Amino acid sequence: MKRISTGNPQLDLILCGGLPHNSINVVMGAPGSGKTIFAEQLVFANAGPDCRVLYITTLSEPLPKMVTYLQTYAFVDIARIGSDVVYHSLSEELMADAQQLHDEVLALIKQHRPRIIVIDSFKAIADLLPNTQAWRKMVFDLAGLLTAYGATSLWIGEYTWETGSGPIEFAIADGIIELQRVQRGARDERYIRVAKLRGSGFRDGSHAFWIADDGLHVFPRLVTPSVSPEYEPVLERVQTGIVGLDAMIENGWLRGTSTLLQGPSGSGKTMVALHFLRQAVEEGEPALLVNFQENPEQLRRSMNSLGWNTDELLGPTKLDHFYISPVELQIDTIVQEIFRRLTERRVQRLVIDAVGDLRKSAYDPTRFDDYLYSMLQHFAISNVTVMLTVETPRSSPEQPPLEGGVSYMSDNIVALTVELGTELYRWVRILKTRGSAHDGRKRVLHIGPRGIIVE
Repeated sequence: MKRISTGNPQLDLILCGGLPHNSINVVMGAPGSGKTIFAEQLVFANAGPDCRVLYITTLSEPLPKMVTYLQTYAFVDIARIGSDVVYHSLSEELMADAQQLHDEVLALIKQHRPRIIVIDSFKAIADLLPNTQAWRKMVFDLAGLLTAYGATSLWIGEYTWETGSGPIEFAIADGIIELQRVQRGARDERYIRVAKLRGSGFRDGSHAFWIADDGLHVFPRLVTPSVSPEYEPVLERVQTGIVGLDAMIENGWLRGTSTLLQGPSGSGKTMVALHFLRQAVEEGEPALLVNFQENPEQLRRSMNSLGWNTDELLGPTKLDHFYISPVELQIDTIVQEIFRRLTERRVQRLVIDAVGDLRKSAYDPTRFDDYLYSMLQHFAISNVTVMLTVETPRSSPEQPPLEGGVSYMSDNIVALTVELGTELYRWVRILKTRGSAHDGRKRVLHIGPRGIIVE
């Protein structure tokens, strides 16, 4: 099957290569959801001497205003407007007699011979027809014309599922792509979903995206890797670099496993994780710290307080630091960036500090659990050794964290506790390991000027 690229590689991935050639596709969504930008990015990604595009406007945004705003996007080549990309308004003709849409489109096809046709807005035309029967006949006749001619078409409209899931356009269309704009607290989040793609597979579910001056940036929903359960993990031990801790679990953690560091604030979770990453750099393994609380300067200050040389530790090929403010968290974008860095920099050790912040970036617990399980499966088959930190209540630091699913998904669980009195004592205990014997006794953990020591 021939495909038409959307102009976005990640969106093409969701569509299994792009929109099918010679198909009719409804692009739906509320006003301001990004429908026109989606269409324009596809237009300029495909337009050329061998692929003329006809963009028909109806009763939505005036054509001069559309072209004016269009010039602010980097993907637009102004020189191709009027030759490879032809804009034409049918507002006056449709206001006079909406039932002549078929004949007007046929005349434009004969004049311009386009390979891609966009009608924006398509839904608005229905309001000009006398009844549903007339609209049904018009849609059917137009679909027959476009299919016989062999053009790939986009019908853009302010459709929502709440207004009814059964308009005639949905039945006739080969593809239906929905763009959503959802308010989450003080910010808006955008999602794109393929509801229908006749004769083709696609990645279902809601995929996050945002709009920039170069068009849509799409972040496909993470899915569990399709790998045989017989994959062979590396039978190798990984050291944390903490004196006394590695000896509690057969002299290190199995490579490719996940370890949950749980404990209240001030128990030393981040410090243990930093030792784990520092050891990776000293052994020549690229490492990645995903952090939502400490910006790069704060991280350097913490490391300098331990006498570590940050210039020798930090860097893209050593310890890479991915920091993003918890105010701006969006789980889809974070996960995509994590996997991009893992792939490009061949990261072997990873720390996510903290899982509680990551959970807040998902709009529901089920979505978070699905992402976490899929991530850990990807890490396992890639033999990436990961540590996750999560905060627990001071009253019950060794109980499963509030995030619930994190505990049973992790291969190892290390509980850190704090005892307050005339002096402050920190303790460490290994609650769980898979595939390894371990010392489950409670041991004293010291944080001194040179780092951590476990008695």
